[in-house]
Amino acid sequence: MFDYYPEGWIIDTPENRAALQNISALNDACRDGQILEGRALICDSSHNLLVDLGCMKGIIPHDEGALGIREGTVRDIAIISRVNRPVCFMITNFQKRRCLVPAGSDKIDVRSSGG
Repeated sequence: MFDYYPEGWIIDTPENRAALQNISALNDACRDGQILEGRALICDSSHNLLVDLGCMKGIIPHDEGALGIREGTVRDIAIISRVNRPVCFMITNFQKRRCLVPAGSDKIDVRSSGG
């Protein structure tokens, strides 16, 4: 069972900071299904959110950026308005993507844990 807090409540907690310190801690958070928070940096042209994870960047796909987006009951402004704000998510997998960021940078896919 998860406790759900308003976005921004856990971003500065010791547990959240520890999970974002390195790839090993992020891997543990992925394995454990831990809900994390990071700051949304940008919304790309496909309306995916790029999230700062400390040691790397993550992507929240457009369809998972807000409740109701996939069904069309919520407009894209719900995602766009998250830029420069804390967002909560769970890490689902790791992928190296050099085409989206400067060479050598890592990205991981994350899934939004809330709307």
